Amino acid sequence: MVRQQRAVRSREAIVRAAAHVIDRYGLKAATISKVSAEAGLSKGAVYFHFADKDALASALESEAARALDELAAARAREGGPALTAMVETTRELAGLLSRDVVVRAGFQVSCDRAEGGVPALRRRLTALLLGLLEDARRDGSLAPGVVGEDVVAAVLAVTVGVQILSRQPDAAVEVSGALERFWHAALPRLIH
Repeated sequence: MVRQQRAVRSREAIVRAAAHVIDRYGLKAATISKVSAEAGLSKGAVYFHFADKDALASALESEAARALDELAAARAREGGPALTAMVETTRELAGLLSRDVVVRAGFQVSCDRAEGGVPALRRRLTALLLGLLEDARRDGSLAPGVVGEDVVAAVLAVTVGVQILSRQPDAAVEVSGALERFWHAALPRLIH
């Protein structure tokens, strides 16, 4: 049991170290050597848990996807108007991107791996937002004539900006302010 707990802690330390390295250097420049140095573990320990850098990148992307799914589940449990849920989801995602290096690196990995296509996490976020907009249409909180895809495109653009801003030290206030200004401008056009 003690060995298993140590292995779990080592794996978590490696994932967090990989997040810091990728956040600092990007996926392409990240190496197992940099991750092992950041984690304070040998390269052998990293390879024990992850076959290669791609497996580490997958772990980060999975952690970010899990966090996004948790946000969606929290919104579903709370109920209330779907448009409010969409705004709250974006606020919480912005907060996660600002304070959680693993989530931020997971989104970065998703973008880096997309190779010109749509990143997997962005597709997942798009589906979540479109679902919330359809719920808002059904619950009557969305103004008639609003095109969901247009709203999602704007929200995704803001999210990418938040992702970039959040990589800067002490960016939480700036990120929060930018998102609030966006919603202040956009919500009057969306609310029924």
